[in-house]
Amino acid sequence: MEDVAYRRVVLCFLVRPGPGGHEVLLGLKRTGFGAGRLVALGGKIDGPESALDAAVREVEEESGIRLVPAAVREAGRISWSFPAHPAWNMAATLFTADDVGQPPAASDEIDPRWYAVDDLPWPDMWKDAPHWIPAVLAGRRVDAHIVMADDDEHVASAVHR
Repeated sequence: MEDVAYRRVVLCFLVRPGPGGHEVLLGLKRTGFGAGRLVALGGKIDGPESALDAAVREVEEESGIRLVPAAVREAGRISWSFPAHPAWNMAATLFTADDVGQPPAASDEIDPRWYAVDDLPWPDMWKDAPHWIPAVLAGRRVDAHIVMADDDEHVASAVHR
């Protein structure tokens, strides 16, 4: 079996108290991988950049929100395998941060918006999202591997370590 590379990425979930409970900042992906889906803010780690630095940079690029690195918490790791498209394989470091009071602004790539944690629009997200996002938003550390089905849409398996 040949070694398959995994792109190094970060995902960052900003959370805040809302009128009906906690809220999370997600964004409608406008371009690139996952376009048309509701996703967490994040993206690729550039060169020698640390995962934390990438999370702070990506949040600012995608929403205009400037985070203080010391206030960003690591929330675990997750990897995705796409057997039908191995070039899509990713290994992500997950982060959470509290809202800093700056309103999010849309970027060319993402249209960010706050969503109630207890009423997330799962049909608008990747099908793997319910397997691990609730744990992140509940403050539990995630260590998981998701294998997507050959249709690149459904989940073939989800392993939490």
